[in-house]
Amino acid sequence: MRQTIQLTPRLRAAADWVPEGARLCDVGTDHAHLPAALLLEGKISRAIASDIRPGPLSRAEDTVRRYGLEERVELRLCPGLEGIAPGEADAVTICGMGGEMILHILEAAPWTKQGVRLILQPQRSQPELRRWLAANGYAVRRERVVREGTRWYALLLAEGGQEAPLSPAEELAGRPTHWVREPERLEALRALVDKNEKLLRGLERSAKPEDGPRRVWLQQAQEELTRWLREAPRWLADGET
Repeated sequence: MRQTIQLTPRLRAAADWVPEGARLCDVGTDHAHLPAALLLEGKISRAIASDIRPGPLSRAEDTVRRYGLEERVELRLCPGLEGIAPGEADAVTICGMGGEMILHILEAAPWTKQGVRLILQPQRSQPELRRWLAANGYAVRRERVVREGTRWYALLLAEGGQEAPLSPAEELAGRPTHWVREPERLEALRALVDKNEKLLRGLERSAKPEDGPRRVWLQQAQEELTRWLREAPRWLADGET
């Protein structure tokens, strides 16, 4: 019987965007389930699994041995992509980290702008990541949302390229022209609008000077997001893009 690994919904979504035959580097690999699953499925032939800590890398080694992948996975103990040379990977997955951590990893590896597919899943600080990508020579090509448990995750497909400046709503939720037309988008948008309403109520009661610009930015985003929410059923009816 063919061996398989059951990935969580957010990791399966990331796996779906890894190109056939790619040389994959999975950053912050932890158990190395993502590269191992793709190897067992025959989608890729080799992978690098990296992590900054010995503990997670040890767990990755256990996975590699369990599935007999020692000759096809290289384990690297390094921060981010610092132990990966240009040309060693043409697809990079960075899942389960904050957006600011992801941008620092990419900032230290400018070679990722040259012919590398980036599959990014920020757990927080999505506006900071999208803003940084647009300002530093990266372009987001597609975005989708994935629900895992009670939480929504954004998945960004990016590469080197030019991106126009983003509006506040686009920083929060991505550009609608980049969205995969999936039914989950409507529910995720509704959850984001509800969350922002609560944040705005808190900011309106705040007397801190630094909260003023944040309130203005969030109000601008909320107005556009609310409009998108009204228009989303029509977009979804057009099918996936």
